[in-house]
Amino acid sequence: MQDAKTREAFTAQHHALLFAWIVREAIARVGEGVAAPVLRAAIQLYGEQRGHRMALRAQQDWQPLSMASFLSYREWEVPAGEMQQTGVPWRGDLRVQVRRCCWATTWQQERLTEYGKYYCQEIDKALVRGFSPDLVVDVNGTRTNGSRTCQLVYQGAFEGTLVHEEAQRDQEQRMLPWSYHTAHLYATMNAVLQRELGSAGVAALQAALETFTSRFGMAVADVLVADAKVDFDVVPEGR
Repeated sequence: MQDAKTREAFTAQHHALLFAWIVREAIARVGEGVAAPVLRAAIQLYGEQRGHRMALRAQQDWQPLSMASFLSYREWEVPAGEMQQTGVPWRGDLRVQVRRCCWATTWQQERLTEYGKYYCQEIDKALVRGFSPDLVVDVNGTRTNGSRTCQLVYQGAFEGTLVHEEAQRDQEQRMLPWSYHTAHLYATMNAVLQRELGSAGVAALQAALETFTSRFGMAVADVLVADAKVDFDVVPEGR
């Protein structure tokens, strides 16, 4: 019961801060030149795994692996107002501008934007690639990397439609809790940094986990580490 309540306490802020703290510790140990490609590779893997799970859900619902399906199978949600974006159809594509993002806001408030920027450089392309290698999203700018807004173009978003809509599970059922997403991020970063940076990677993860524990408490950190042991390449049971 206590673990369930602890998992409910996780938010996108936990996810954003954990990532930035890991990046900060890795760069402090091996330098940005060495750390940057490893960090970006970790986010590529993380995003591809998330995209793959989304594709599995779509296939279970008899949906094509189209851009329309991709945009319908998001796994997360945040409170109203934490994300502000607009989407404009253009010749079959969807052009999105993000004016407010809870990740960017968290990093800015905590003075961690220089570390969080690596997430934005890779995540959107990795998600789409994991869903289907035939799909393309153009990332023409991100706020954490100097653009006034995040600018994305989802190619072919209006080419074709969803099918078997009656077979789709409720959107709420497709959403995964932030404890799951944060544990997935931790597990992937842990695996890639250990493999590529060895003892320096281990030390970076440990230091970041200590900061996470100091900020959010031992119970939250224990849930994070325990949940990081699941298989993130499959759809969670009951979802």
